[in-house]
Amino acid sequence: MRPSPFGARIVNVTSRLGRLNGRRNRIANVSLRQQLEDNDSLSEELIDSTVNSFLEQVKNGTWESGGWPQVFTDYSLSKLAANAYTRLMARILSDQPEGHKIYMNCYCPGWVKTAMTDWAGHTSPEVAADTAVWLALISDQFVSGKFFAERREINF
Repeated sequence: MRPSPFGARIVNVTSRLGRLNGRRNRIANVSLRQQLEDNDSLSEELIDSTVNSFLEQVKNGTWESGGWPQVFTDYSLSKLAANAYTRLMARILSDQPEGHKIYMNCYCPGWVKTAMTDWAGHTSPEVAADTAVWLALISDQFVSGKFFAERREINF
């Protein structure tokens, strides 16, 4: 990659359904939630073991009692993993030398009028893309490892 004083940007599209502390849709296991919230000790192994635990419970039919998010469970857990990987990679990439910085964030586009929602969404694709474009072009060199919706930082 060619050096740039502005750094490179990675913007992951995720969802509020992947939040760790959503009021209605979260992992019930408080200890696991706390481990996933701790940015300093967050690891690829922890994220992978969380996803693998869910997949094992799906295979043996016990996932419904496993304390996983109850709304769109598979989608929610995949977005939780993407959110966690965003935080992890932002931390790892923060050590890059000047001219080679990589800033990584994620965002929720909202309930978008697309085939995925059977066109039932309330947000146009153009409006949904606004935050992604904004994050890709943001001039603030210190915004990395954050979660956004509608150009505002939200909690993981």
